[in-house]
Amino acid sequence: MIPDARLRRLAAALFGAAALAAAAAPADVEDTLRARLRGRWAVVTSPIASECTDHYTDNVVAGRHASGPGPVLLPAGELVSIDNVDVGPLAGLSVNLGLLVPYRVETVDGPFTLHEHRRCRVQLKFDVSREVRRDAARAEEAVLAVLEVHDSATSARGSQAWNRREPEALPAGSEEVWAEYRVWKAQQVNAAVRRRLEEVLADAQATLRAMRDEPEYLESFAAGVAARRHESPGDCDALLGASFYVSGSGGPSKRGWEDGQRVAWASAVARGLTGCFVDVPPAR
Repeated sequence: MIPDARLRRLAAALFGAAALAAAAAPADVEDTLRARLRGRWAVVTSPIASECTDHYTDNVVAGRHASGPGPVLLPAGELVSIDNVDVGPLAGLSVNLGLLVPYRVETVDGPFTLHEHRRCRVQLKFDVSREVRRDAARAEEAVLAVLEVHDSATSARGSQAWNRREPEALPAGSEEVWAEYRVWKAQQVNAAVRRRLEEVLADAQATLRAMRDEPEYLESFAAGVAARRHESPGDCDALLGASFYVSGSGGPSKRGWEDGQRVAWASAVARGLTGCFVDVPPAR
């Protein structure tokens, strides 16, 4: 019979080994799936949805069906590149796909309706159990339920599952519309910057006109300016939406401290805004 102490040590070692194996399993599965799938091409056998931006849009896969929020809904049979595979206790099982055929996207901004071709991206997130994620064969089987994998884009295009979608032609005059839009957009940006700059400078000037000729006020005003002398309000988007707030307290005059900070803040915002004007493209 094994002594109790030895039995306990043996059990602890076995439990430890099991825990290590369980922890290592997702990484081993991930390495295996990446070696087998990443860098290859495929046909998606389920409809999918994408934002058609640089972001991989989440699509949840249950069995043989994927679904996502869109807004671009794509039919089954899309050609894709397999960009990455992730397997883990938190990430679950996911596959990043880049669609090979661009999609024509329409956007409206102000008086302009714009059309362009974009490459869409999708992340398939598989609704599978932890046991599946720890088994390379079962995990790959889940992936292959919605992906017909090929060794080349040419091979994928030869598949009967490909939906034969090609890029939809852009409307006539699209380039001219884009050129007009860029001029208009730059003018809109500059107008917004100019309005904000005028508001900030007017606020600072009003504060300076209302200054008090009192020692305590002037002392606190100077302290307030010094406290915000190195203000860094942020990028242009932040500057356009920035609003003043009082930070801390100092000096014998609360009003002087606040006014000094307001002028220092306004000066910093105004300096930043002068760098936010953009070049207006020449009109065609």
